Amino acid sequence: MKVERKILEDKILIILTNLNKTGEIKELIRSDLLNDYMNKTLLTKTLNLNFTLNNLNTYQLFHITRLINSYETKIKIEDYFTSEEINGAFDEKNNLKLEDTNLMKLDNVLYSKNINEESWVAIVTYRQIYEWMKTGKLIYNMATQRKGVMRKIGSDIVIMPYVNEKSVEDIKKQMLKGEFYSNMISFNVTPDFNHKIEYYSYERKLIIDTDIFEVAVIDGWHRCSAIVSAIEENPNLDGELYLKITNTSIEKAQNFIRQQSKVNAMDEEYFERYNPDNKITKFITDINEMGTEKTNPLYRKIDIDINTPNTWIVFDVFKEGLLLSGFIDKINETNSTGELKSMEKFIVEFFETFYGVAKDNNIKIEENETLTDPTFIMGLLITCYKYVNTRNIDSEAMDKFIKKFKNTTTQYTFDYPIKIKEKKIMINRFTNLLEV
Repeated sequence: MKVERKILEDKILIILTNLNKTGEIKELIRSDLLNDYMNKTLLTKTLNLNFTLNNLNTYQLFHITRLINSYETKIKIEDYFTSEEINGAFDEKNNLKLEDTNLMKLDNVLYSKNINEESWVAIVTYRQIYEWMKTGKLIYNMATQRKGVMRKIGSDIVIMPYVNEKSVEDIKKQMLKGEFYSNMISFNVTPDFNHKIEYYSYERKLIIDTDIFEVAVIDGWHRCSAIVSAIEENPNLDGELYLKITNTSIEKAQNFIRQQSKVNAMDEEYFERYNPDNKITKFITDINEMGTEKTNPLYRKIDIDINTPNTWIVFDVFKEGLLLSGFIDKINETNSTGELKSMEKFIVEFFETFYGVAKDNNIKIEENETLTDPTFIMGLLITCYKYVNTRNIDSEAMDKFIKKFKNTTTQYTFDYPIKIKEKKIMINRFTNLLEV
């Protein structure tokens, strides 16, 4: 490639993330442009961000780029691929030559039931994992993976899958040298209450229909990625791993990852966002679901899940705004449900008033990048907190600010993540926002 591959991967990820958020990705999924060049299941899961780009070869990456450009030209192919790579991609028609079936079949599988939870354990070969990965049977589900990487795209923040390329490369080298010790990876099969996983106890055979069930790698994506890379370098490579398969909810799968990630405080905090009993999660969820679109400008706009369509405020950004403003301390200090509800309601009323005043001054939310910038959202929470005790919303002061804001040179947005030295500036600026 003409540039470092990661540069193109990041560009593609940004485009696919935006297309998924707007729903336009359906147009690419429906396209038959790549039918002769990529496995349809693999292609669909890649476009839906359920499969990481690092596991595609250069030719597949080229075809994904070509597909994106068929919808709207966004990437100059000649800036990234050599003529040899482009010609090779077209010459490698139907180059996978892998069995294209929706079924995952495992033999010699042990069944276990512990505290009413079913699981299966087997030994699988590198080749099996390679073929499952290359035909899109396994997915990367960011809700059950370790913390993603936050990237800023224009005024938006998106969460990208986290893949440590150095770790993948190191594991691959060990495998190629025959120095990688077999250990256990874990898959979770998302339950479908209309179907059951087929397990034949007498034959100890397990069959999973991936047209019905999603099979997510919840522990071992780096090892699976390393296997793909290693086998493409040495097609005769032999090796085995232990595999545990569970058939449980996303929440329980997250509990498993919590258990595996006790040494990583950031991961623990990340998975707490999905804990319905977490006070801050409930507070943000309540704001996200309060009222209607007409009465709450934040209504279903906070990304409670990951990269949810039609949202423009990332959960972690809103939480950081609550932290910088002082709301989190206040939330943690009170055990009064009524007081928490009152704070939630005040935040919604504050944003409703502010955006209403902006609209009266011909500044529309959806047309102004500043008003939806992550750091501006955080700043509004800082401003809001100043008035939470009095529950006073001064619409006249907001109106004066908006009129000045249209012509101001004062900076109200910052690069995200915010640098430590800029946080004090930001807090001071927004604390005094309605006194300008």
